[in-house]
Amino acid sequence: MKSIICSLLLLGLFISCSDDSPQPMHNYTYLYWTSIRNQQISRATFLNDQLLESKVLYNSNKGLISPSGLTVDPTNQWLYWTDYDARQVLRAHIDGGTNPEILYTAPRPGTGPLDIVRQAYTHRLYWTRPYDNLILTAPEDGSGPVDTLMSSAQGLHGAWGIFMEVSEEYIYWIEYQDNELWRLKVGGTAAPELLYAGGSGFLNPYAVAIYEATGELFIVDNALPGAFYGDRILKGSIDGKRPLEILYDAADGVNNAYDLAIDQQTGDLYWLNQLDNGSIYKGHVLGTPGEEVIKGIAQGQALEVIHVMQNL
Repeated sequence: MKSIICSLLLLGLFISCSDDSPQPMHNYTYLYWTSIRNQQISRATFLNDQLLESKVLYNSNKGLISPSGLTVDPTNQWLYWTDYDARQVLRAHIDGGTNPEILYTAPRPGTGPLDIVRQAYTHRLYWTRPYDNLILTAPEDGSGPVDTLMSSAQGLHGAWGIFMEVSEEYIYWIEYQDNELWRLKVGGTAAPELLYAGGSGFLNPYAVAIYEATGELFIVDNALPGAFYGDRILKGSIDGKRPLEILYDAADGVNNAYDLAIDQQTGDLYWLNQLDNGSIYKGHVLGTPGEEVIKGIAQGQALEVIHVMQNL
């Protein structure tokens, strides 16, 4: 429900008598997603917008039951995720092949974690447990303790999608039961701010992402069957002052979407559909025509994007 930029400058030093000119840089885009039905975490690699590879990183052979939320630390090469049915927060190597490490487990009779984000400079994770009305936080290395950021005592009701704004250190979340979008200054003393509610224009929101260059936020609105509107991607402002507008809808390929991610370097916007055999579409924060880039995802739940500049 989030985007990460990783600019890696790899210096290709070629000893040559004839040519020591700099080597051209190329754009690599990595998409990561979870599939609940297939019990998998997968990655697709694109070079200059051309698909190079799509591979499964982790599956049930590594203990995955229902991988739900997902966040990536490209600097330290960690992949973090939640497993709802296992009631766990886990991590493993970003390229696959290692055994997952269990960081935290939800105590019974509580339900499992769903969405997850990472705050880089504090090295902390934040995750939602929507059916227990909780947003929790803990160190990313699993050392604990697990602290409660928000609960029903502060009015939390069904927190689902969550997003961390890097520049201003706000955490945003969707309350799907109340059809509301909130934010809170992490580490501050101010009360949470209600940015958008049901009357603002959405019907059944699940995920939120922010494009920090323009201060705009984007919402997955997964309308219930029979609703006046179909599924949509909506655009508003990070302070909630701008009216929501439709960026993409069913005619553009939004079909039971559950998550979205934004490439903070290019403004490319990706969303993950659960219908139409499961697919990932690529659009842009400006609303340019979208296209399907990945298909065949069984009950996809979470999506992440990383942009890398490097030599071939």
